[in-house]
Amino acid sequence: MRGIMIFALAAFLISGWAGQAQAAASNADRMFREARSAYGSADYSKTIKICDDIIKMDAKYADAYALRGKAKKDMGDVDAATSDLDKATQLNPGLAEAFYIRGQVQEIMGEMEKAKADYAKACAGGYKDACK
Repeated sequence: MRGIMIFALAAFLISGWAGQAQAAASNADRMFREARSAYGSADYSKTIKICDDIIKMDAKYADAYALRGKAKKDMGDVDAATSDLDKATQLNPGLAEAFYIRGQVQEIMGEMEKAKADYAKACAGGYKDACK
C-alpha cells in the first residue's frame, strides 16, 4: 500500500511540474506573438524587451533569439544581432529564417561568402526569399 501511495504522490508531482512547464510554454508563445506584433509595428525596443522576457523564462526559445536578432539588426547593432542569430541557429539548426537574417547581417558587414552560405542554408530549409 505504501508503494502505491508513493507512486501516486510522484505521479501527482510530475503532472504538476508538467502542467507548470506547459503553462510557461503557453505564456512564452503568447508573448512571442506580442513581440512579432511589436516588430511588425517597427517598435524594435519593445520587441527586444519582450524577447528578453521570453528568454528569461525559456533560455532555449530559439525563435525569440532570432526575432531579437532581427530587431537588433534593424536598429543597426549588427554585433548583438549576430550573437542572437548564432544562438538561434545553435538551438534550432532548422530555423531557416534565422539563417536568412544572419545572412543579411553578414552582408551588411561585408562578409559575402558567409552571407551566401547562410542564404543557402535558409533556402535549403524552405525560406523562399533566400533562394533568389
